[in-house]
Amino acid sequence: MYTGSTRRPVVSTEHPGWADEVGGAAAGRPVSVAFDPIGGKPAESLLDLLTPGGKLVSYGQIAQEPISVHASTLLHKSLTLRGKNIGRWLSEVSAERRASDVAAAKLIAPALKDQFEVASTYGLGGLADAVGHAVRPGKVGTVLVRPW
Repeated sequence: MYTGSTRRPVVSTEHPGWADEVGGAAAGRPVSVAFDPIGGKPAESLLDLLTPGGKLVSYGQIAQEPISVHASTLLHKSLTLRGKNIGRWLSEVSAERRASDVAAAKLIAPALKDQFEVASTYGLGGLADAVGHAVRPGKVGTVLVRPW
């Protein structure tokens, strides 16, 4: 469970020089895990930044193209490419685990809220508008959906 409030760097791949930003944020430490909400070419580039034995967790599919990876990319560095989505989490994880995960997220989110720019917040009634905003070209920040 997350208990600290240490700021973690978040780097956006839409900016030129983002790979250098990752290197700077790592400050010489190996990059062992990367989280990818996009897929496609950005995910392929993230694999190049990982240290041997690293893991790329892809949880989004915004990019239209697939993640194309040659087997040698995974084999030479013993990398893991893993996909996650909320639907499988809801159907495969026990109620106790979901409750624990949600409790951990509720601890993490307030501690890190200043690291994420919010583009807009929508209620459930505006879900279609929220999705349209989330995939809008040039959008900056996170689109939030609140349960009320």
